[in-house]
Amino acid sequence: MPDIALRGIPAPLHRALKSSASRNHRSLNGEILARLTESVSPEPVDPQALLDRIRKRNEKLGPVDLSEDTLREMRNTGRP
Repeated sequence: MPDIALRGIPAPLHRALKSSASRNHRSLNGEILARLTESVSPEPVDPQALLDRIRKRNEKLGPVDLSEDTLREMRNTGRP
């Protein structure tokens, strides 16, 4: 298996990767490999699963009143 050396990694990025590796119970090398693998071979999106997640989120939000009168009132009074 080929090796790659990374040089010049900014300290904040290094800290963030180490922290993420710890949270994911991986070594720093394992975290970097996992992220690189995910970035070049992403899993295909399941459109139905995505729509189901969106519908569930919208159900939690409940109905949203976007009538012209409501929008005008929000614009004139400022949103919270």
